[in-house]
Amino acid sequence: MVFRKLCCGVLLATGCSMVAADAAAPFLGKWNFEWQTGRGSYVGEMEITADGGSWQTATTLRQNPCAGRKVPLQHDLASADRLELTLKFADVIPGCKNATVKLWLNDKGEVVGKRSGQDLTLKRE
Repeated sequence: MVFRKLCCGVLLATGCSMVAADAAAPFLGKWNFEWQTGRGSYVGEMEITADGGSWQTATTLRQNPCAGRKVPLQHDLASADRLELTLKFADVIPGCKNATVKLWLNDKGEVVGKRSGQDLTLKRE
């Protein structure tokens, strides 16, 4: 009986992650990105996997120790046409704050998005 409950729990957990991966499918892969802020333009690479991924800007700034570091990303919400992510800066770099990325499919079926409210230009590798 205990073995049966354990197997059911493993199957349920596996099934849930498979559903999340299916929902995130249009967004999975490696992406080059660019976005503008009041401080300037940033470029980098993001890899979205079925259970997370990574984010790294190509820019390093002395005044911003958070820029240019590779950080993990977490899926917060996944559906067939939308993916919301948290960039986990605070987990990797003391003093840095997490950031959000929201991706969605536009009317043409293209992936578009925003990083912390700023337009994000994406190009699949």
